[in-house]
Amino acid sequence: MTRLIEALQALGLEGEVTLSGRWLKLQGGRCSVYVAEAAWEAGYYTWCDDREEQVVEHYLDPTEAIQAGLKRAA
Repeated sequence: MTRLIEALQALGLEGEVTLSGRWLKLQGGRCSVYVAEAAWEAGYYTWCDDREEQVVEHYLDPTEAIQAGLKRAA
């Protein structure tokens, strides 16, 4: 199990997860949130599919990435 999936479960959240466990999609209040593990375990990227929130942000911790993405999508 990847750190991303472990963080998702620790937060008690559910979302769409790829088979590799390196990508996930969560439904926020305004838009969907995507979190992806960067190559070579270099952190996590998060973004929303909202036109006004299409900025990609980088985080070192998967829990922080998930929480920040959901906060932006609230």
